Amino acid sequence: MTTKAINIVVAGGNYAGLNAMRHLYAMLLASPNQANKPIVNITLVDRRDGFVHYIGMTRGITEPFFGSSLWVPYSTIDWLQHPQITIKQGTVANIQPTLVQLTNGEELQFDYLVVALGISRFAPIGIRSSTKSEFVAELAESYTQLESAKSVIVVGGGAVGIELAADIKCDFPGKSVTLVHSRALPLPGPFKDELRHNVVDILQNQIGVDLVLGQRVIAQEPASADMADTLTDMPEHVSSTATNATLTLSGGQTLHGDWVVRCLGTRDKQSIINLPSSTQEPIFGANGIRVKDTMQIDDTAYPHIYACGDICARDTVKLAGVAMYGAYIAAVNIARTISSSSNNSPTLEESPLYPSKILLLMSKDHFIMQLGDEIWEKEKTRQYVSDDMGLQGSINGLSLNKIPAAYSPFDLAPAF
Repeated sequence: MTTKAINIVVAGGNYAGLNAMRHLYAMLLASPNQANKPIVNITLVDRRDGFVHYIGMTRGITEPFFGSSLWVPYSTIDWLQHPQITIKQGTVANIQPTLVQLTNGEELQFDYLVVALGISRFAPIGIRSSTKSEFVAELAESYTQLESAKSVIVVGGGAVGIELAADIKCDFPGKSVTLVHSRALPLPGPFKDELRHNVVDILQNQIGVDLVLGQRVIAQEPASADMADTLTDMPEHVSSTATNATLTLSGGQTLHGDWVVRCLGTRDKQSIINLPSSTQEPIFGANGIRVKDTMQIDDTAYPHIYACGDICARDTVKLAGVAMYGAYIAAVNIARTISSSSNNSPTLEESPLYPSKILLLMSKDHFIMQLGDEIWEKEKTRQYVSDDMGLQGSINGLSLNKIPAAYSPFDLAPAF
């Protein structure tokens, strides 16, 4: 077993990156010192100084006191203060086969890399802040604009747009809230029309959101910053909101909103992944980075590089729980490889492909879930619903409030 220090870099935090860190800590750093145990240094790179519970962002905008609890600073997480863990606050600019380069020019050499950079959205759902104090101020800015508006228009009927429109109408029942979506039914993706019709019923008849379906926004005056043709790797720094705006729809209708929020699509991190493919197929495809079931990049040139979470191409529907499980698989396989003798290739764990799933939290009282082909009854779904939109569950699951127990990479983890 080698005595050379082994450097692991985890690029990106949150659900995938932090779960990889948690399990790497538990398997490689938490156990008592043993003879011939390799020296492992783990670096987490994140442009933020803490974990953010993205799932709660729509309600964080409508309830800023709750929103402030969504950010958990890394400095408050005890096990991240381990002397062999480094938190590097910075933005990844370039990933090469053996190094990660940051936008400030700093280069981090690695023996193993976990890419957990996710995907990005425009502000205010996308978070431009790098510290909690900035985040609280950002929420307050959005809340001030929202509170002063008598009419709100949300453009885009995906999951985020649906949940935002519902949270606004339920927290501000006196406001006019309109959701505009280009298709005949909301919620793109591998879901049943029955689910979509149920969503329409909940929004329109139970919550009171006005729906304009089957029409695109072809003009907006004034335009929001995200409507510019400039491509960016950091859409979080670009606002998708406008005040006192008039929208022209493809059917000729015009709508006026005191506050308009566009919840349209995401941006990937393809431009920073500079890993030449050894095949005709690119490393970064239409839905993200190609990975094997072991969460290694699907290219024989990079057995030491893993990718998990929203940045990978495995799952059509991007989910926090799936990201966390993929990160666990990546961490186990790295720890097994490090802990095995040089002439003994370990058996690597594989992540299963999960059925498509969505849980829509349309305010505290309205929710709906589809798992695979089954639309769950409300009472069955309720067990997965909490007023904090899963915040405490994520804190517990990522061990943000406790020290993870040590375990061997050759044993099953206590929980992923």
